[in-house]
This record gives sequence, C-alpha cells and structure tokens, in this order.
Amino acid sequence: LEVITELLQAMGNPHQHLAVIHVAGTNGKGSVCAMLESVLRASGFKTGLYTSPHLIDFSERFRINGVPIPEEKLEHYIEIVEATAAPLECRPPTFFEISTAIAFKYFANEGVDVALIETGMGGRWDATNVVIPLISVITHIDIDHTNYLGDTIEEIAAEKAGIIKPGRPVVSAPQSAAVMAELGHVDEASSFVSVAKIAAPQKLKIETHSRNLPPINLPLLGECQRENCAVAVAALEVLSDLLDFEPAFKKGLESLEWGARFQTLETDPLMILDGAHNPSAARALVKILKENYADHQIGFIFGFLDDKDTVEFLREIKPIVSAAWTVPITAPRGTTAEHSAAQAQAAGIEATPSEVSNVWNAARKWAAAEPNRLVCITGSLYLKQVLQSAEKPSP
Repeated sequence: LEVITELLQAMGNPHQHLAVIHVAGTNGKGSVCAMLESVLRASGFKTGLYTSPHLIDFSERFRINGVPIPEEKLEHYIEIVEATAAPLECRPPTFFEISTAIAFKYFANEGVDVALIETGMGGRWDATNVVIPLISVITHIDIDHTNYLGDTIEEIAAEKAGIIKPGRPVVSAPQSAAVMAELGHVDEASSFVSVAKIAAPQKLKIETHSRNLPPINLPLLGECQRENCAVAVAALEVLSDLLDFEPAFKKGLESLEWGARFQTLETDPLMILDGAHNPSAARALVKILKENYADHQIGFIFGFLDDKDTVEFLREIKPIVSAAWTVPITAPRGTTAEHSAAQAQAAGIEATPSEVSNVWNAARKWAAAEPNRLVCITGSLYLKQVLQSAEKPSP
C-alpha cells in the first residue's frame, strides 16, 4: 500500500476526512454497497459510492447521491492525480490506485456524509484498504482470482479479512467454518437478520433483533440477493446505533437500481443480463433461473476474462443450457469468442463463436422461435459494455 499511501498523502489524505463503510467479498459486494447507499440516501444522508468495474462508462465508478461524476469533473480529478503522482519517487500508480485516489478526493471535496467503498480485489493489499472505516462488511467468500489471492478458500478469506480493523465493528454474510476461522478473533454478535421470500418475484419479510419490517419488494431477484439484503440490513442496524438515525429500509430497498444483476433488457423475447463470473455466482444464477423460469428453455451468450475458472463456471451452468453463443471481450484480460467456445466444449456445452454485432439477432431469433424461451447473457460484468455496442433491432 506504499504507493497509494504516498499518493494520498501528497493529496492531503482525503480518505481521512471521510466516514467510510468498507465492503469486501467474492460475490455480492457491489449489490450490498448499492443497497446500503440507497437506504442511506433515502434516510437523508449525502452518499458517495465507489464501485468497480463500470458497466458502460468510467464515470459510473464515482457516484454522489446515485449520480455518476460529471465528465468535466472527472477529467479535472484525473489531471489532479496525474500531476500529484508525477514527482513522486515511488513507482507510477496503477489504474485502480488512480481511480481510488480520485474517489477519495472527489467525495471529500464534495462533503459526502458517508462513503461506500468497494474493494477491487481481495482486501489486505487492495488500494482501498488505507481507510479506517466506521464498519467493515464481508459478503460471501468463495474461490475467485486464484492467480492473485491464493488457491484455497482459507488463503482467499485471509486476504478479504484484511479490511477488518481493530476496534471497528464487522458484519459478515454466513460463511463456511473454514472462512470464519480466517476472519479472525471477532466477537460473535447476538443479533441476527432473517430475510424470507413471501411472494413472487421478490417480496420479502425481514426481521432483526430489534425490528420487524413491513413487506419489502426488492428489485433484485434470487436467493443470493436475499442474503445480500440480510448483510446490508445487519450493517445498517449497526450504523443506526453509531450514527443515531432510523434507516429508511423500505423506501431505500424498493427504490434500488443496480444494473447487470439479473437485469431484464427485453421482454419479447425475454433477454436477461447477469454479471455472474465465477462458479459460486454461476450456482446462484442457476438457482434464480430455476426458481423463476423453471418451464423455460434457456439460451446463453457467454463472454469471459482470462483469470476466471471458466470451465467450472460453465459446468455449473450446463444442466440448464438449451443453446449457447460466445462473444469476445476486448477489455484487458478479455478472451476471444473461439477461446470461450473451446472452454464451453470442455465443460460439455456446444457453443457458437459469434461477433458482438451478430449475436444479439441470432439469440433473439432463437428465443422467438418457440414459446417459453429466454436468453441469459452472462460470464462477466464487462458484457454490458460489449453488448451496448451491438446493433439491436428497433422494438
């Protein structure tokens, strides 16, 4: 953390002027950040939200009260960070270190009340881990980024646990015994959060040790989002005591907007985008599809980054695949359509390599050919940007 520390010090240590909620985990950390931000904003706080990656535009990573940073301000902060970094004697900052410095400086200058900060990868050596947060939040931990974080669940959990700070409260999703052992010697709280689905598509009953909330219609579907909701509610209960406020749970959760998480792009035929990109997320995606579309044939458009366990991801998806196409991702670490198709074949799936400009129409035609068919686009959050450039037919 020497480089980000030196860079921020030269910028006046803006992170030290922020009240931070720091979130790490394998899956769900972006969704939990979005839930926390939406409830806090509905409760009257001025919020800053820093997440990654962006779906369409770089400015999405930096939001105040839900609004991405204006382009001219973003250019201004990029210039500030570059000018500050140039004379430093350390190595040049990475893309993510520059992004993180922009977030801290922007949020501090704009005087946000609470900053929701999502780690980029891991936790211990993540550029965001210079903060002393109000609270640390750990979402579900599973195998991912093994090239960087370790080959075992214990090694990965130890990296994520690096955001825990002495004397500061921690909220964790339910974890395996191996993961809990790595989260350290934390006192187990006596509180709990129960989230149960009481009606379709995602009408929830939420109970805590001190609250019995009215039914809430959560815009995000699936069991995984119910868990994420429980984590967010638990964190907000801790924050309500720290900051002395009553969270606007219903208003905040029901007004939540968070793209590429089982997001419906079209309804005729049904086209769904989900940013699942590791085996654990694939299992969660299969559960959502079975829970909500058990009578449908499902076609998939796949695209992947090269540091993912793609074959295992595809093995999880295989039982529900009726048709499949692969597309290239041109982002850093992106793979070709042919490479993804070969990995699909290794997982027992026959997939057709396709260009982005052609795949939408091909999948749409397949889905429209018979009733009860849908298309799910998955494998990477970067697919939103890829598919945004595709030529789609007029509605």
